[in-house]
Amino acid sequence: MSIDIKTLLQSKKATRVLYIIGGIIIALIIFQAGMFVGLKKASFAFGLGDNYYRTFGGHRNGMGMFNDFRGRDLPNAHGTIGKIIRVSLPTLIIEGKDNIEKVIVIKNDTDIRSFRNIASTTDLMINTNVMVLGTPTETGEISARLIRIMPSDTDTANQSIRK
Repeated sequence: MSIDIKTLLQSKKATRVLYIIGGIIIALIIFQAGMFVGLKKASFAFGLGDNYYRTFGGHRNGMGMFNDFRGRDLPNAHGTIGKIIRVSLPTLIIEGKDNIEKVIVIKNDTDIRSFRNIASTTDLMINTNVMVLGTPTETGEISARLIRIMPSDTDTANQSIRK
């Protein structure tokens, strides 16, 4: 009996069948990896949408989400320009030009700049104008990649007077 199995496994048909089964297994593993990545992306997008509208007003007085922002653009989830109204490191709260408060999370690799100069978190004070670029998180915050300290309105006015 063992000789028959040995010769069967050494035949070309058996080798082809084993290659086909191996190929199917590899294809299923690749498909499963794609499903895993797609699920992660979909859950991030779902969580971001849920928390985004809850954080920024959401549904008021039974109105749908598009009626809440009637006549103006949706707030940008990837950054903001505005004034710091609260500093509680590692987070900042910034009131944007659209009067929407955004929570900014500062990480260890966040680049903080004042014009071309490197700045630090000690330069981030209340009433400082900043521009923030980053990535939205699942909780509706912005994980900052770059924070640029902008000149205040009085600094700009003083520079134009000197010229």
